[in-house]
Amino acid sequence: MKTKFLFFAVLFFALYSNASYSQYYGNNNRAQRPQMGSDRPSKKNEKIDYAESVVASLDKELKLDGLQQAAIKTIINDNKNSLEEISKMDIPFPEKKGKMQVINDKISGEILKLLSKEQSDKFLKIKEEREKKALTN
Repeated sequence: MKTKFLFFAVLFFALYSNASYSQYYGNNNRAQRPQMGSDRPSKKNEKIDYAESVVASLDKELKLDGLQQAAIKTIINDNKNSLEEISKMDIPFPEKKGKMQVINDKISGEILKLLSKEQSDKFLKIKEEREKKALTN
């Protein structure tokens, strides 16, 4: 009886220690160092404000002033709901794309009104490059 108990106790500890070792070091049973940056929180669930990301991208290219940044962010936020509604519609993709293109053209037109001549030229060039890239993908 004692030998059976001892056998099961040794077996339990052997299996349990291997499971905890695998959880900590990985299933390949080799000690691994924690990956760099593993102590930082994950950005997967972090929501990114679309308007802010667009403004940041445009600011990087066009050197926007504070008033332009605020106005562009407002324009994008005003049209964001329309774009989201269209994306949720149960219609064929080409029709969705067409409706979204109309709104995006409206947004671009409003943004162009805010930009200087040099900024407008750069903006149109950026837009053209993005459209070409979208067509090739």
